[in-house]
Amino acid sequence: MADLVITAKEVKGHCSAGIKEGDQFVLRGANISLSESDRICSFALANLYPVIFAARLGHDIKDLGLTQRTVQCIDPGPPESSGGTVLFEIKALK
Repeated sequence: MADLVITAKEVKGHCSAGIKEGDQFVLRGANISLSESDRICSFALANLYPVIFAARLGHDIKDLGLTQRTVQCIDPGPPESSGGTVLFEIKALK
């Protein structure tokens, strides 16, 4: 399985988890590498998991109906909520 880096590409509004553009976290095997990671939002993981598993297993992302490995967190952000939404990019580490 591929190790992955998940990067916050864009933040709209104020992310309640404190994630800022450019923050990232690294998945090595079944673990989040805390020493290589910035902030992690457990709520965002709900939306990220389908793409994480497909990417880790080497599946073509198009099999999920996506054109790129970007996923938005579950909070819609303004004006629908007082929080913020984050767009994450998922890439395999070489």
